[in-house]
Amino acid sequence: MNKIKTHKLWGRVWSFVGFSVMAGTLSAQSPLPDSLQHNDIQPVESHLLAIPPTEQVGAVSSVSGSELYKTPTANLSNTLYGLLPGLTVIQGSGEPGYDGASLYIRGMGSYNGGSYAIFVDGFQTTWAYFQYLSATEIETVSVLKDAVSLASLGMKGANGALWVTTKRGNQQKPTVRVQTRTGFQKPIHLNKPLDSYGYATLYNEAYSNDNGRVWSPVYDAADLQSYQNRSGINVDWYDEVLRSQTPFTTTDVQFTGGNEIVRYFVTTGYMNSNGMYDVPNDDTHSNARLQQFNLRANVDFNAFDIVEGKIDMGGRTEDRRFPNYTGNDLWQNLATYPNNIYPVKNPNGSWTGTLNYPDNPVASIHAKGYNSTHDRTIQANFALKEKLDFIQKGLYLRQAISFSTWSRGSYDVTRNYARYIGTVRQTPDVDTDYSIDDDWGTNQWSYNHWLVEAGYEASFGANKLHAVVNFHQSTFKNDANTNNIAGINTEYANQHLSARVHYSHNDKYLADLALSYSGSDNYAPGNRFGFYPAIGLGWLLHKEDFLSELTYINFFKVRASAGLSGYDGDVGSRRYLYQRYYSGLGSYPTGNGDPTWRQGQGELYTPNRQIFAEKSLKYNLGIDLTLFRGLDISIDAFMDKRSGIPTTDNSLSAVFGATPPIGNIGKVDNKGGELSVQYRGKSNEFGYRVGAMASYAINRIKHMAEVTPATPNIAQTGRAIGTRFGYDAIGFYDVTDFDGAGQLLSSIATPSFGAVQPGDVRYRDVNQDGLIDERDMIKIGKPWLPSLTYAFTLGFDFKGFDLSILAQGAGGHSIDLLEASDQILAFNNFGNAYDIANKRWAYYPSEGIDTRNTATYPRLSTVYNLNNYQSSSLWVKSANFLRIRNIELGYRLPASLLDRIKIRDARIYVSGVNLFTFSKLTDEYGLDPETLTGYPGLKSYNVGLTFSF
Repeated sequence: MNKIKTHKLWGRVWSFVGFSVMAGTLSAQSPLPDSLQHNDIQPVESHLLAIPPTEQVGAVSSVSGSELYKTPTANLSNTLYGLLPGLTVIQGSGEPGYDGASLYIRGMGSYNGGSYAIFVDGFQTTWAYFQYLSATEIETVSVLKDAVSLASLGMKGANGALWVTTKRGNQQKPTVRVQTRTGFQKPIHLNKPLDSYGYATLYNEAYSNDNGRVWSPVYDAADLQSYQNRSGINVDWYDEVLRSQTPFTTTDVQFTGGNEIVRYFVTTGYMNSNGMYDVPNDDTHSNARLQQFNLRANVDFNAFDIVEGKIDMGGRTEDRRFPNYTGNDLWQNLATYPNNIYPVKNPNGSWTGTLNYPDNPVASIHAKGYNSTHDRTIQANFALKEKLDFIQKGLYLRQAISFSTWSRGSYDVTRNYARYIGTVRQTPDVDTDYSIDDDWGTNQWSYNHWLVEAGYEASFGANKLHAVVNFHQSTFKNDANTNNIAGINTEYANQHLSARVHYSHNDKYLADLALSYSGSDNYAPGNRFGFYPAIGLGWLLHKEDFLSELTYINFFKVRASAGLSGYDGDVGSRRYLYQRYYSGLGSYPTGNGDPTWRQGQGELYTPNRQIFAEKSLKYNLGIDLTLFRGLDISIDAFMDKRSGIPTTDNSLSAVFGATPPIGNIGKVDNKGGELSVQYRGKSNEFGYRVGAMASYAINRIKHMAEVTPATPNIAQTGRAIGTRFGYDAIGFYDVTDFDGAGQLLSSIATPSFGAVQPGDVRYRDVNQDGLIDERDMIKIGKPWLPSLTYAFTLGFDFKGFDLSILAQGAGGHSIDLLEASDQILAFNNFGNAYDIANKRWAYYPSEGIDTRNTATYPRLSTVYNLNNYQSSSLWVKSANFLRIRNIELGYRLPASLLDRIKIRDARIYVSGVNLFTFSKLTDEYGLDPETLTGYPGLKSYNVGLTFSF
């Protein structure tokens, strides 16, 4: 393993002998209601200054843990919808333990993707650690977005960062706080196929289309009648496999207190989330479920008014269980197995199954056993801060270390079963006994940090100065990643030297200078370090005399920043691109007689010793306003100019003779803006708040050395990342488009996808050459990532009652219906048919069937139709949507009642999550706009109680 060698610069830093914390400075940008506002954010101590919020010049959005707690969910990422301007959240699977959302900070700045950095209490950690933190242990989650906030992260800052702070103790009497809630979850939406009658009716038509358009029904009138009167086989596989609802429960207990010397925050919690599978939990069966126990203890202490210390311990266990046959395979079967293939069981009680449909969905969860995993995660942080006032007032030294570990063990109880129709076995499978496989924990990772920091704070009349410099080193070792080209045991090493200076004059003119010298072992020796500077300026206009008479302006800050960040992530699964790698390439014969063929080896790609981290030059301009003592407004505009994106150089001529190298040649521009508005007011005992936020980001590929496309119309360069290309569908071929022999008329462009017939999709001949091929492809849709994310909030409180509503939506993106092909392509690969197929093109006058004037779906077929299933404007649709994410109604019990039972405060509430969705995609095609296939996203109904004493 190649690690960072000690640079001569580090020799000068080594003398500090201590440790420091890696982070970005939080700055003020108003988010949404109950998030932290610029006038009520508490300064967050980082390794780079604790600047008063009113003086911060960066772009950072923050939300409180109490706001996140309003969304009952196992995965923290699913609590972030619509609460943080600049953060796009896309819901994924609802399966317990595998239900993480996808997060993007200010859109996408690189076509290589790339992850944002995640920090918990000042130390970088993994997505796995972050996503199952409990909202009850969190003080704030912030999004760092601009150059000043990110410059200190060096090679970790280009894609933004999530900054999490956990709760800490206060100087107060010991307090115990209990939070418990329970409820049930159910799918937001399930797109069920047609029943047996609908399936058989359309299948007759599809088979006839494939038989020369001669009416040739497979299911006769008796079959159809049996399906109609329910005497025939009509199994709703979704109803047989899934429960109508499933429970969810969390309970947390917090202990807070302290004095001038020691302060503490301790919390312990339990969470139980069950899946949708209708199967018992016992020694040989299991529903999908996640059980989690978490514990956190944060302690702060002072010694002799000179030393401040922190000890943070956070840990949890996660136990997952799920049927041995689940995931994509089971959900694909639910989507594609027709209702009429066979009953759930044979009359003798054996499981049904055939060669074409071997995995009976009910048997899959009842007869194959279960899998389980046990995860253990721990993070431990230790920090000391020494005040060096005896040397120079305001001078301090700070050291910190952090250790994080995760491990996973699996325990599986599995078997197989025989498939029968009646008493005849249909597949080679046989009934087996249960077997047990226990790997005793073979997957693990560890993340270790140490750092040292020196800082200085001083005031000189009207001038204030905050300065800090630190050195940080981290190593991450992953023994679970089998996809990385560097091998299963992968280690990452980074070093950073960071500094920041904050200056203010008269408490209204602000300036920040931040920089880091950052290195990664991902690059060749001598080429591992980069310099990342940033500058930020701020002006508090409301303190100027020329605005002093405008009493309705209570706060007015203008801020701007510019600077450089980097990203040292893997390119796909590849690291160390300066090294030479080989892979199997063809084979060659050896021997004098019959040849023996041997595996050939060749370079995977040409190594590049100059490869380096991609660069992000960021600009940000922002305004923060408070008007009429209740209206908070924050506006940001940004530009991210990405360069040096590692890219395969396809511009090289084929005479190069080898796989081209990956070089820092890619360029992308990403720009956009954010707006958040909130108004709070009160009339007598009636309080109210209204808020809205919107985030917009759009990118353009400036250069990517792509392979020259067949037509400039489908060049990715100059387009947004993920732009959809395909054919322009202009309707369906009609019977009049063919001659008497069934051949397409010569006046009509010939498609290159095989023979067509009436009812097939007809495409526009863009280049007018008489042939439909890739040279006729054009842009047909927007990228899959929303360019616009927005939210609205509304809240009321009156005499102990409170009501809050959060609605969130997204727009400016497209999906291709073919991505949900199991629910779109009727009868494909022995598959099912859905309601969308009822809108097919059909013409059988003898049967009274003629849909030519109303069809929006091509003719049906029992085989894959290459022409009809091309990516085209027929299938690409807008994925815009609006969801009611959260509604909560609560009541705070009166103090007069609580005093009698020695309770300090108590609140009961009911809530609903993801209750309503407004989307044409759902209304017209039966698809959820965020979770197209697989385990659905979930809605929930909950009741909760919070009290303290």
